[in-house]
Amino acid sequence: MRLLAIVATVTAVLAEPSASLRGPVDVGARRAAIGRPLPPPRRATIPAPVRDLAGVSYYTDVNRSIADPVLKRKNEAALAPLRSFAAQVIDLAGGWMKSRPADVAYAARALDALGAWARAGALLGTVNQQGEYEREWTLGSLALAYLQIRDAPGLDPAARTAVETWLVKIAEAVQPSYGHAGRLSSANNHAYWAGLAVGATGAAARDRALFDWGLAEARIGVAQIRADGFLPLELDRKALALHYHLFALAPLVMLAELACANGVDLYEEGDGAIRRLADRVIDGWRDPAAFATAAGVAQEIKLPPRGPDLAWAEPYFARFHDRRLAALLAAARPLRDDRLGGDLTAAFGVDLK
Repeated sequence: MRLLAIVATVTAVLAEPSASLRGPVDVGARRAAIGRPLPPPRRATIPAPVRDLAGVSYYTDVNRSIADPVLKRKNEAALAPLRSFAAQVIDLAGGWMKSRPADVAYAARALDALGAWARAGALLGTVNQQGEYEREWTLGSLALAYLQIRDAPGLDPAARTAVETWLVKIAEAVQPSYGHAGRLSSANNHAYWAGLAVGATGAAARDRALFDWGLAEARIGVAQIRADGFLPLELDRKALALHYHLFALAPLVMLAELACANGVDLYEEGDGAIRRLADRVIDGWRDPAAFATAAGVAQEIKLPPRGPDLAWAEPYFARFHDRRLAALLAAARPLRDDRLGGDLTAAFGVDLK
C-alpha cells in the first residue's frame, strides 16, 4: 500500500510539473521588510481595452540609432492608453506587496482591472511591427504584476483562470515573431524582452512550456555575450551601443531572477555571461570610451543613470552586492521600470551599506 501511495504521489507530480512555478519577487518577504499601513486603493477609471496596436516606428537610419522626435511623440501618444493601464495594474499589485497588514483590496482591484481587459480580448487584435514590440513589453509588465497578486487569499478562482488564459493567449501571439533565422529581432534585445514576457506568463499560468521558451530566449543572449562583455548586435547600434547594451541587460537580469526563483541559475551559464555584460555596462557608465572604440562612434547616453536605466540594478545588487552600484542606487531610489514589473526598489531593494 505504501508503494502504491508513493507511485500515486510521483504520478501526480509528473502530471503537474509546473505547479510550483514562482515569480521573481517574494511578496511575503518584501512585505515583512518594507510593509506599512496604506490607505485603501482609490478608485480609478480603467482605460478602455486596446485590441489593435499600431505603433509608430521612429528610427530613421539603417543602424536604428537616430530617432525622429516627431515620430517618437506620435508613438508615445498612440500607446498612452496601453501604458496607463499597465501602470495602474502595477501600482495596485505594488500596493498589495507594500501594505502591512496586507490589504487584499489592492490585489482584488488589480485582478478586476486585468479581468476587464481579458474579457475584451485586449492585445489580441492586429499589430504592426512596432506594435509587436509594445505588446511584448506590456505582456511582461502585466505578467510580472500578476505574479505579485496571484496567490493573494480570497481572489475569485474563476477570475484568476480567465486572466491567466488571456495572458497565455497573448504569449502565444508573441512567440511566432521569434526563432526566424536571419531576423535581427530573433537574436537581439527584442528576443530577451519577448523571453521575459513569455517566461513570466509561463510562471504566472504555471505553464512549463512557456516558461522554458522564455529561458531559451534568454540563452540566445547569453550565448552571444563575448569574453569582453560586449553584445555584437547591440554594438551595431553605433551611437546608442551603450544604451542598447543596457536595454538588453535589463530583461536578462529579470529572466535570471525568474529562473533563480525556480531553481535555474542563468547567472552562471556561459561562464557567467550576464555578469560579464553587467560589468561592461557598469564600466561603460564610468567611462564610455570602450564603447566608443568598439562601436566606432561617440556614445549618446544620459549619465548618471536614472529610472528605468538603473532599475535592473536593484535585483542585481541584492544578489551580488556590487559596490560600484551602491552610490548610483542611493542617489536614484526609488527606481521604477514598468517593463520589469514596476517599483524595483520595493521589490528587491536592500541596505546599500
